[in-house]
Amino acid sequence: MSKVLIGIVGKPDNTSDMWSYIMINDEIKQMINKNNALAIGIMPQDTKFKRNGDNVYSLSKEEKEDLKTILEKVDGVILQGGIVNNSYEQEIVQICLNQNKPLLCICGGFNNMVKALGGNLVEHSEFHNKYGEEEAHKVVLNKDSYLYHILKKEDFMVNSIHNLIATSTSIKNCKITGICPMDNTVEAIEVPNKKFAIGIKWHPELMQNNDLMNQLFQELINQCQKY
Repeated sequence: MSKVLIGIVGKPDNTSDMWSYIMINDEIKQMINKNNALAIGIMPQDTKFKRNGDNVYSLSKEEKEDLKTILEKVDGVILQGGIVNNSYEQEIVQICLNQNKPLLCICGGFNNMVKALGGNLVEHSEFHNKYGEEEAHKVVLNKDSYLYHILKKEDFMVNSIHNLIATSTSIKNCKITGICPMDNTVEAIEVPNKKFAIGIKWHPELMQNNDLMNQLFQELINQCQKY
């Protein structure tokens, strides 16, 4: 059996004054490889793309078709973390959902998933911005959820590296499956009746020795094999 091919959607990197770079998180690639799958980068194809700040605008019909062409090459997709909003990521969410292609959205990817589904994010205090902390707070899962079915655990500790948060009133067209009990903010969502369409606010790729997080990547890859 050939290996599953997972596309990691690139983020703008503005660390250079001369060149524009697209960033791929190597830790995500490592988790994919660890579970006997292959990783490949997916780059934005729109002509209006910029490396600084949000990329929020309407994609042309041709640009959307170009994204569809690229996504046809992969078995599943991961939207990685990052501090900007991207229209091309939101379009990728819509394409994956329409095609029932397995999709995992992490932190900033979670934000773009929420926006693609018609929801919104709000600014928050520094409570969730715990850079460098391996275990920042607990997540409690809804037992009637796909994520609970995967992890088989009602609560667990996660890292937390973000300022934007989602509340129960800001989420639309999906199911809230995990919350932070400290402030009742949304930590996990899923779109029902899809093979795998999950968004999470923590960074599982930074928890590589955690069996629960490995199970999450395993299930993504398992669903890609069935795609």
